[in-house]
Amino acid sequence: MNDRLENGALAALLVLTLILVGFSLRSRTPEASAPAGPATSASPTATATPSPSTPSTSESVVFLGDSVAEGKSATAPAKRWTSIVAAGLGLKEVNLGHARTGYLRKGPEGSCGQTACPNFEGVAAEVAKANPKTIVVTGGGNDSGLPVAEFAQAVSATLADLRKAAPGATIYVVNPWWDLRPVPASLTAQTSEVETAAKKAEVVYLDTRQPLVDKPDLMVAGGTNPNDAGHAALAKAVADAIAQSG
Repeated sequence: MNDRLENGALAALLVLTLILVGFSLRSRTPEASAPAGPATSASPTATATPSPSTPSTSESVVFLGDSVAEGKSATAPAKRWTSIVAAGLGLKEVNLGHARTGYLRKGPEGSCGQTACPNFEGVAAEVAKANPKTIVVTGGGNDSGLPVAEFAQAVSATLADLRKAAPGATIYVVNPWWDLRPVPASLTAQTSEVETAAKKAEVVYLDTRQPLVDKPDLMVAGGTNPNDAGHAALAKAVADAIAQSG
C-alpha cells in the first residue's frame, strides 16, 4: 500500500512538473500578431465632374423668340425645346422669349407687367446682363404679313445690337418657324431676309426647315403651339443644325 502511494505521489509530481515546464515555454513564445492592414489615412474628398448636361454656373446660352421659345404649352420648363438644347450644350439657360412678339412686333399691352413686352431688338439690351457664351434667336412668324423691307431692317438691327451686347458670343439665327398650317408666302420672303441678314452680320444661320408643319401630333389640341413632343422635335432640329454648322 505504501509503495502504491509512493508511486502515485511520484507520478503526480512528474505531471505537475511537465505542466509547469510547458507553461514556462509558452510564456516565452511571442504571440503571433495580426497581419498589418493598409494604412487608414483620410480619404480625399471626390471632386464631382460635371456631366455634359450639367449647366455651367458661369456660362450661359440666351434664347430670344416668341411663345415657342418662351415654352408655351410645354408641361414643364425642362420640356421646353430651349431647355433641352441648353442641357445638350452644357450651358445655363437664360430664356428671354415673349409670346406674340417678333423682330418687329411688340407684345400686347400688359404682357410684361404693366407694359408691352418688347420686340427682339428691344430685348437685346438684356442680353449683356447674362454674359452669354451662345445666343439663339428664333421667331419671326408673328411678323408675317408686315412689310418685308421693314422686317429686314429690324432683323439687321437686332443682330447688330446682339453683337454689341455680347461681342464674344456665338450667335445662331434660326429660320422663322410656322405651326402645323401651310407656310404662307410672306413667311417664305421673310425667311430669305433672315438668312441674308445673318450672313451680312457674320452670324450662323440655321436652316431647320419647318418641324411642325402638317404634323398635328406635335401640336396641342386646337392650338398653334407645340406639345412636349413638338418641343422635342424643335430641340432636335436646332441641335442637329448646330452640329452641322460646326
